[in-house]
Amino acid sequence: MNDRRPSSEPEEPTRPAESRLRPVSPQTVSDQVAEQLRRLITSGEYKPGDRIPAERELAIRLGVGRPAVREALRELKAQGLLVAGRGAQGTTVASLHSPSFAPSLTHALGQGAERIIELMEVRSAVEIEAAGLAARRATLEDLHRLSILVTNTTDMLTPDEDVAFHAAIAEATHNPLFERVIQEPVGLLHDHMAAILDAYYKDPGGAVALQQQHDAIRQAIRSGDETKARHAMRHHLDHVARGLAQLVGVGRVVRLVFIDLDGTLLSGPRLISDRAKRTVANVREGGVEVVLVSSRPPRDIRPFHQQLRLMTPVIACGGALLWNEQARAGLAHTPVDPELAAEVVALGRQMGAVANLESDDEWFTDRLGNLERDGIVDYEVSDPQGIGTVDEVLRSSEAIDKVFLDLRELEDDDAMAATAAIRRAFGRQATIYETIPGVLDIFSPEASKAAMAQQLARRMQIPAEQTMAIGDHDSDATLLRWAGIGVAMGNATPAAKAAADVITSSNLRDGAAEALEHYLLGQGTSGARVSVPKPSLVAD
Repeated sequence: MNDRRPSSEPEEPTRPAESRLRPVSPQTVSDQVAEQLRRLITSGEYKPGDRIPAERELAIRLGVGRPAVREALRELKAQGLLVAGRGAQGTTVASLHSPSFAPSLTHALGQGAERIIELMEVRSAVEIEAAGLAARRATLEDLHRLSILVTNTTDMLTPDEDVAFHAAIAEATHNPLFERVIQEPVGLLHDHMAAILDAYYKDPGGAVALQQQHDAIRQAIRSGDETKARHAMRHHLDHVARGLAQLVGVGRVVRLVFIDLDGTLLSGPRLISDRAKRTVANVREGGVEVVLVSSRPPRDIRPFHQQLRLMTPVIACGGALLWNEQARAGLAHTPVDPELAAEVVALGRQMGAVANLESDDEWFTDRLGNLERDGIVDYEVSDPQGIGTVDEVLRSSEAIDKVFLDLRELEDDDAMAATAAIRRAFGRQATIYETIPGVLDIFSPEASKAAMAQQLARRMQIPAEQTMAIGDHDSDATLLRWAGIGVAMGNATPAAKAAADVITSSNLRDGAAEALEHYLLGQGTSGARVSVPKPSLVAD
């Protein structure tokens, strides 16, 4: 039996660079091992392509355990200094050794689950743009490489294939800096989160979903559609971030919730269910603020604000007005340009519409017909401030939060023609929604529920990541996309569902209350911690 002592007879001859390796103290062992190897690489004593001694031999030479060496090698690979080979090739010095942000990135990263959020934010910032550039610049060779990497969307995806796919997109940008910048966060994620990623790939349907998302990105790049490629990459990375966060049990602290009214919180024209009232009260007791959001003016939101005993401002007129309900005063406006408002009113009248204006909490109309009177009764809204005074308001200096044109008195064909004409004339100068059939709401192009929600969140010093939004309409889509967690109702429009992270039940089944109960309640007193499921696990 050969009983030689490994420490006295190394298996390979000693090279000059290896003679400089010295035993280290037992404190922060892996860091000291990594630092010694890093010095040898940066000094040029280990040159690109040189093979690093085997893990066992390094442990003997340095007088440390193999786990410390393994961790040091993992760190250097993540920094792009070493490349892991296969079989006899072993680990070699990277051939593209150049200044890198990896050392500072590694030290700046948080611990444990925080790393996932941080790394995925970096990846999103870089890879979404890379996908767009790849769609513009990819050659036939690049497209062939991507096709090989996405052969069957029903196959399970392996970690190596995942890394190779993203590396191929980086290469298709034909910008070597993108290749470098994308490589490092991906490497760090796979090196530091190997066990979590392994569980993620083995999750039923998880790896298959990733393959399908990869294929969607590939097809967008192949078609040369930059916008579609960026959207597909964003969807993919958001999906991965949510899935990994769920696996490690990390979630976001929600401190502020924006809830739309019609089609969302309300189960009828003027009904908030008892369940919804209890749920909102419990959410507020848990330290989460609730803000009502609507295309309605403040006076039409007021009854629900009072029923829920809220103290927060309301976002009214589709995001054009932030209103302090206690002071009965506007806090912020994004008004329609006066000249544009006058042009909209003129064309609307020409097409037979009844012109209306909203300014602060006041309604001005050309005339009040039977349908308007019925609406006042059905929705329990106030009478207009002025009848026949629209032109007077247009000539004044009052901020016009919304113009709305009532086409309901027209025949169906005439109403459709009027709608088309107004959208054609002003679609590029204003935001136009039909929140009530036959009534067109016209806002400033800068006004949106998302923009005003962001303004309020900043006033409250709450980042977007700590917000939730619940909505159902196209006008809610940007809000759902902006919020840390966007929840679409089961009865939501396709655009709202596409913008959301999760989908709840319909408003007739108390979907808003259901979402608040499921994701927020019972999770603490200074905000609720919520883990958002992967979209593939959420029912439509």
